[in-house]
This record gives sequence, structure tokens and C-alpha cells, in this order.
Amino acid sequence: MMHNYLLFRIAERLLGVKLQGAIEILPWRRSRPVPLSYSYIEGVMEYRGAIYPVFHLAQVLGLSRTGPIGFTAPAPGGDDLRKGQSIILLEEGGKPFGITVDSVVKMARFEDPKDPPSEIKGIDMKLVKGIQFDDDQEITLLNFERLFHAG
Repeated sequence: MMHNYLLFRIAERLLGVKLQGAIEILPWRRSRPVPLSYSYIEGVMEYRGAIYPVFHLAQVLGLSRTGPIGFTAPAPGGDDLRKGQSIILLEEGGKPFGITVDSVVKMARFEDPKDPPSEIKGIDMKLVKGIQFDDDQEITLLNFERLFHAG
């Protein structure tokens, strides 16, 4: 069955999520921190009367960003590093949440993958639904059902 997917980049990877679960795409802004929460939870934000936990998706998936080689001076103000990033507000199984992404790329239409791959180099497989290709680019399709379940 064909579905529309929202494609975005994190740490130079092209990822996608079903568009039907997308609520809004917002420019990155600081979330309200949650004391004693997991390190991959950036915080919570209120949007149109609903509270959204915001997940640092790169950390959840085990993706790392390439950084400069050698010693560099710290950037003035940590929020400068977030310039150009977005928060995508989603809903999965009736649960609203947000994810941070480096950039939103486009929408694309794909056939749902039949079976998830056994392994993708450099990425934690717990949220991977499958792989598709568009313009010779590999796109990792995600499924967030397992995000809220322990294990």
C-alpha cells in the first residue's frame, strides 16, 4: 500500500516518517526541561493546548553528527548550534510527541516496506520500519510505535 512520507535529515542521514502522523513542523525552540528524565528527552512543549514530549531523535537512534577535527572554541550560546533545525510534532497510537531534526527535506510517496532490514550500519534498529530509495538516495523509514515501550 502506498503512503506519503515526510523526509528529513539527521546527522547526514535521510529518514522518513508517515505523513498521516505529522501534526506540525516548527522551527527549533528550547523545550521546557524535565528533571530526572532520560538524556534523549529534550523537554516538553505546549502546542495548541496539548503537551508534547520532545525527543532528541539522533540520540534515540544512536546517530552521531560529524564534528570539526581538532580543537575548537565553544560556540557562543548553545542555541546557535540549533539554527536551521526543526521540531516535527507527531502522533502515534494517540500519543502526541515531537522529534528534533536537522532539516526537513520534502514529502515523497512510497510503498510500505514488507520486512525491516536486519541491520543498518550506524543506526539503532528499534524504530526502523524499512528502507526505500529515491533519486539514488537511501531513505530509512521509521515507525514510532516502539518509542513509548520499554525495551
